[in-house]
Amino acid sequence: MENLEKPELSPEELAQKKALIKKIVFITILIDILIAYFAFYFFVFKKEDPLESQINQQLNYQVVEKLWTSCEIDDDCETPMDYLIRSNCLYTSKCLEKQCSVVCPATR
Repeated sequence: MENLEKPELSPEELAQKKALIKKIVFITILIDILIAYFAFYFFVFKKEDPLESQINQQLNYQVVEKLWTSCEIDDDCETPMDYLIRSNCLYTSKCLEKQCSVVCPATR
C-alpha cells in the first residue's frame, strides 16, 4: 500500500498558502460588498424604466380616428396599415372608453 499521509509543508509553502487564502477571502468579501451595493442602488435609487417613460410620454395624444371596435385594453386594438406607413406621426391604437381609436402621441 502507498503512503496516503499528507506531506509536510515547509514554512515558506505554508505562508504562501495562507497568503492565497487571505486573497481569496478578501476578493469574496469585496464581491459580496459590490453585489450588496448595486442591489441597494437598483432598488432604492432606481429611476423610471424605459417602458414607464414611454407610457408617461404617451399620456398626451391626439385622437385621429375612432375605429368603433370594442376593446378592453390597448393590445385589443390594431392600427390600420394606412396609418402605420405614414411618416408624419408615430400612429398607434389605444383603447379609449372601450372603443379602439387611432391616436398620435404628442411630441415634446
